[in-house]
Amino acid sequence: MSTVKSVPSNHRLARIIPTVLTMALLTLPAVLSHAIVPVSASTDTSTEQLVTDYSAAYIGQVAVSSLPAPSVSDVGALSLPDLSLSEQAQTVSTAPVVVVSPGSQQFIHIVKDFAGTPGTNPNPCRCTPPDMGLAASSKFVVQMVNLAGTIWKNNGVKVTTFSLSDFWFLPVRGGPLGIGMSDPQVLYDATADRFYASIIDTFDVNRVNFAVTATNDPTGAWYIYRVIANCNPTAPYGPCSPASSNTLPDQPYIGYSRDKFMIAANDFDETTGLFIGAQYWILNKAEMLSGCTVPTPCPGGRNIDALTNVVTTTNNHWAIRPAQHLSTTSTAYMAENCLHLIDGAFITNNCTPPPPNVPPPPTNGGINVFTITGTPPDPTTVTVTTVTVAKMLFPGMADQPGNPASLGTNDALRMLSIVWRNDVLWTASHEGCKPTGDSASRTCARLDQIQTAVGPGCPAPPCALQDFDLGFLGDYVFYPALSTDSNNNLVLLYGHSSLSLFPTLEVTGQLATMLPTTLAAPVLLIAGTAADYTGRWGDYFWAATDPATPNTFWVSGEFRTISLFQGWSTQVGEISFNAN
Repeated sequence: MSTVKSVPSNHRLARIIPTVLTMALLTLPAVLSHAIVPVSASTDTSTEQLVTDYSAAYIGQVAVSSLPAPSVSDVGALSLPDLSLSEQAQTVSTAPVVVVSPGSQQFIHIVKDFAGTPGTNPNPCRCTPPDMGLAASSKFVVQMVNLAGTIWKNNGVKVTTFSLSDFWFLPVRGGPLGIGMSDPQVLYDATADRFYASIIDTFDVNRVNFAVTATNDPTGAWYIYRVIANCNPTAPYGPCSPASSNTLPDQPYIGYSRDKFMIAANDFDETTGLFIGAQYWILNKAEMLSGCTVPTPCPGGRNIDALTNVVTTTNNHWAIRPAQHLSTTSTAYMAENCLHLIDGAFITNNCTPPPPNVPPPPTNGGINVFTITGTPPDPTTVTVTTVTVAKMLFPGMADQPGNPASLGTNDALRMLSIVWRNDVLWTASHEGCKPTGDSASRTCARLDQIQTAVGPGCPAPPCALQDFDLGFLGDYVFYPALSTDSNNNLVLLYGHSSLSLFPTLEVTGQLATMLPTTLAAPVLLIAGTAADYTGRWGDYFWAATDPATPNTFWVSGEFRTISLFQGWSTQVGEISFNAN
């Protein structure tokens, strides 16, 4: 999520921790793991290496088949907190970004679609907006939304709906933010044939819980772990610093490669709303998959090796996203939209600071690509390289029928979706842009394709291959989610609204054989029929590749048929490409 949404709506960046922090267990002993500190830096690239730290803990095991269905309580409705940074006045971009609308090529089909988890029964959250994860194997589709989880067979037949409160051992309500957990995500790892999940423990405030299935069956056992945000031990196996108890790790994204599991979050002080810094963990995947049992036992049966880092905002890091690696690689990637902070305000997608009192140049945008080699506890290195792309601007509010500029497209400039396959990284964000022929700035989806290996036109990777916006004249596009298949075809789910169109879910895509910066004719997944008045539409939608069926994907997003505060719905769809 942006995590909590009743915290002050504008969070000034009054303080940034100027040193690299490390992590430790709050009370449990841990195995040696590693943290990263910068050892060299330049304008375009910096490299980070590891020092000793102590960080991840095994919580326990849960069997989904034994969990009760969620029950709706009589708790009051809750607006989840919006942890964002202040925005300067919106201006129309003069950067040379290409804005395209979907073309006429038709090859996308909705194979099946069905109702996902709604904001009402059986979801006990009674909150808005939905934060969702979606994952698909050859047998199952798994969705987690706010406080409810649902598992279907791959044919769309529901298997079970279960309480995330029982799954994560956390309360529905409580803690300083009023809710026990937020921001669930779910991924499927075809190489390991396992499902992963994560959530913020907002009851204890400073923890990210994450999980992996014990087998390829998500209705069976899951191993549950945790990491603690902004934890700074005074000695080996020492306690966290008192300040860490107020650190909220907002919007933790997860990703994986052949041998690594990654988590990244933005740390906020929940008592003040101030941004502390971006933080990430890199874990030994084999140990995590073992559940602290043979053949890779964890000492004491409680902990796993981990690599931990709090990145200082001296380097202007914000919303680092680990990639889901859809083909096998031991080199892992993360990425973020680079930015610059002036006077404590998050202003725009600037990679380097402008001179004092000089407006930022219009083309000074970029994406920071994190290249990770090695696996804890062995030597592990992270290299950060800036890839130049057109500058991004804040998206602003979107129109709805009868309600101009009323739909909240929050999460400005955060990277919303990222996958890697066959040496190509795709990322999606939403930003403000000016579609061709338009007189005003609209919300558009930014798509970037980055090559991570030497190839034609890329002698020194990473290199930007495509950098363009999806936009419509007079309309708004938001919360894009993407994935790719084994043929390098791209699927893209997005929200779409205007003064004549209620927020609606549509799907487009790009075949690997199509010209760059072109997209297919869109198809409608489901039409919204009601406006949203909450000021928050979402934090992210999701797309996943079907690992068993070529040219096939699963997607999920938000829509409304009623305007009741918690009356939103989600839809799940199976998407097929006819690539001929």
